[in-house]
Amino acid sequence: MAQPLRRSVEAPATTSRLAPALPPSDGVSAIESTTQLVNSLDRLAKRGGTFTTKDPVRPYVFYGRGHLSTSQVIEDNLWKFDLSAMSRNLLDYLKTHHDQQGLVEMTQGGLAKKYGCSQSKISRAVCQLSHHNFTWRERRGVYRLNPLYAYRWGSDKQLRLVKSLKKTLVEHEITIPTVRNEATR
Repeated sequence: MAQPLRRSVEAPATTSRLAPALPPSDGVSAIESTTQLVNSLDRLAKRGGTFTTKDPVRPYVFYGRGHLSTSQVIEDNLWKFDLSAMSRNLLDYLKTHHDQQGLVEMTQGGLAKKYGCSQSKISRAVCQLSHHNFTWRERRGVYRLNPLYAYRWGSDKQLRLVKSLKKTLVEHEITIPTVRNEATR
């Protein structure tokens, strides 16, 4: 036997009507306020000002000692180097702590203490970066960051440094590795 459909009891629909807008409380009519707005915009235009709805553009700010820029091609392909997390951390440290000559004074023991890991882990990270020529050891406790990767790009200082390190940079060229999927394309 079929059961009858149950219907819910619906409340009658109530419609609310909107009240008319109140006139401005200060006694100024809409025409007068529009006229005032147009006049103020005209005064702004006469002084050479412009009216825009966009936010003001903030100037580019350098946080730290100086301007740092990286090779965009290498930075875009950094994932292909398959660097470990510690190597990436160490590379970021090198990018932000080099001096005018691209030198970074650091010891593996000091970095191990800074990052809270073993010295052998730092050593493996330095070896990985050295293998890809991002950095190399100049002398005990001093490493050089490759100025073709991260330095004040296009500046006179960078050009002078590259010219003075010409032979060394030829030996330490950064080559972007190919990934298996790209090699088969």
